[in-house]
Amino acid sequence: MCAGWMTLADVAHATSPRHAAAPTPATVPVMDVPTLLSQGPSLVGRRVTLTCYIASASSGGAACSAFRIDDLPDHVNWNGSVPLDGASMEGASLDRAQQMCGDTGMHPQCKAEVTGIVYDPFGDMGVQGKRNFELRDARIHWLALPEKTTRTTRHR
Repeated sequence: MCAGWMTLADVAHATSPRHAAAPTPATVPVMDVPTLLSQGPSLVGRRVTLTCYIASASSGGAACSAFRIDDLPDHVNWNGSVPLDGASMEGASLDRAQQMCGDTGMHPQCKAEVTGIVYDPFGDMGVQGKRNFELRDARIHWLALPEKTTRTTRHR
């Protein structure tokens, strides 16, 4: 008998679009270190993903580094480096970086994608002209799988 009555909730439901698209999350741009360094001012405050090699890892953080093609063992030939803030870095990422990537070399096990928020510490201090970009709240996705050790077990 009450078929003609509608509540406010029914009215709101009836007037909303039937197949409204859910908002899509903003895509995180993926780039290399030289690209971030050249486009840094426009990326401050944005979340990005860098492809790089983790190097110089310590309790204070690490470096997300790009190397030139002509690198030789025992020679640092960086094509750019972005510091990763250790204080805000995801703990497991920092721990693994310290275990595997403490020197300045380009090691296969240190190849990674790092996602974090671009930050300009000099800009925050009011320094004009000098730009230095780093990543805060960084999380490392390791691209190289850990080497598997194969043991052969013999049964007698």
